[in-house]
Amino acid sequence: MKPLRLLRALAGAACVTCAWPAMGACGQPASAAAVAARIDGAPLLAFSVESSWCMARAADPDAQRSATLELLIANRLLAGEARKRFGEAALWAGQRVGFAREVSIDDQLVSTLRSLYGKEMESDLRQLPGVGLDSLLRPTPPLSDAELDAVFGKPGALRLDLSLGEAQLAQASKLVLLRFGKPGGGEGSISLADVARRQNVQGRVALFARERDFMQRQARLQVASWYVLDWSVRRFGAASVADLRRVLADQGDVQAMMRLHGLGDDQHAGSRLLDTLAGQVGAGQVRAYYARRREDFVRIERVRARHIRLPDEAAARRVAAALAGGADFAALARRHSIAPDAGGGGSLGWVRHESQAGSKPGWLAQLLFTQAPGQVSAPVRSPAGPGRHAPWEIVLVEERVQGYQAADSEAVRYVASRALAREMAAAQLTALRAGLLRKARVEITRAGMAGEGPA
Repeated sequence: MKPLRLLRALAGAACVTCAWPAMGACGQPASAAAVAARIDGAPLLAFSVESSWCMARAADPDAQRSATLELLIANRLLAGEARKRFGEAALWAGQRVGFAREVSIDDQLVSTLRSLYGKEMESDLRQLPGVGLDSLLRPTPPLSDAELDAVFGKPGALRLDLSLGEAQLAQASKLVLLRFGKPGGGEGSISLADVARRQNVQGRVALFARERDFMQRQARLQVASWYVLDWSVRRFGAASVADLRRVLADQGDVQAMMRLHGLGDDQHAGSRLLDTLAGQVGAGQVRAYYARRREDFVRIERVRARHIRLPDEAAARRVAAALAGGADFAALARRHSIAPDAGGGGSLGWVRHESQAGSKPGWLAQLLFTQAPGQVSAPVRSPAGPGRHAPWEIVLVEERVQGYQAADSEAVRYVASRALAREMAAAQLTALRAGLLRKARVEITRAGMAGEGPA
């Protein structure tokens, strides 16, 4: 299998259930707690397979249940290996800025269940006395300034860290933001600690800023999430919901391992492993890659162009309007340009990408290289410091000649080595996946071999 296909296969394995449109009830196994497969003795429930297959079909109507099951099994094995090799701290670095791993998984679980079974949930909500989720909410007095001071300290203090310590969280757990009634009886509550634990850095900023409306919105969102989980547990059982959560956790760990290998959505994100592999790429490999992918290294060699330099924006706008009306570029350059080449109609002649070995194009040349032939540019202010006078430029590229970057250039070496490193990383992960599947004890049950037809 070619490296690009390997990468797509891995991406597919990590994203069985990614972004999901709202949809009605999907197919459900005869028993939600039925075991679809055992992986080294640990069960994978049919509810997780059916739910994942339903979401996969939302993106691809031809998605096969057997393929979904295979991907879930592979994810379970890859996720375990990822945690063993790298540890959760490395896989989920950056939690202090983003959402914590557990919060991200919980949010995805709620989103998944709501997408799959939202219509049924809403139907049950309409049976409540108040016809809706708001009917569950109970009047709750707002938190006082003194109560917030006990958690966040006095307002206005300079803070370098917006996280809450254990003592602060203990105090926050005593402060109730919202109370709600449970459909089956009893009462629940959302504390300030519940809200604080589920925030990213922007949310923590809002909490420390005492934004009470934000706190209340977050508390209401948590009540809605609680209802989704409570409804799902009552409908499918706690074991089924927990198993689907683990499927999503597996997916997250595999995606994190792919990012560590430089194979995530952001191809420019840093990856130590990718840097190491790129450093192992030899000159011969770079030359071979260049020979195969030469068209990827097309660049503009030179352009024949003219320009009009104007003293200020107002003059530039007037000339631009005349050009838009069909006036001759060279004639306007001779009449209005303040550049030394005005007498020649603003002719710049041929401007090469590199005027001499190792040099980079100046800002005007870079502007020329972005313009399509025959099209007059918008007026552009010359680079200058704030408050300093700077002339404006209007350019016209009359002809453009394309060529190729030199095979031995640093740009070619960088692009080729990174591309080859990604292919090597994809091949490593694919080999790892195949090896884990070979070594694992995988038993597919009768529930796992259910039909492929539409649910």
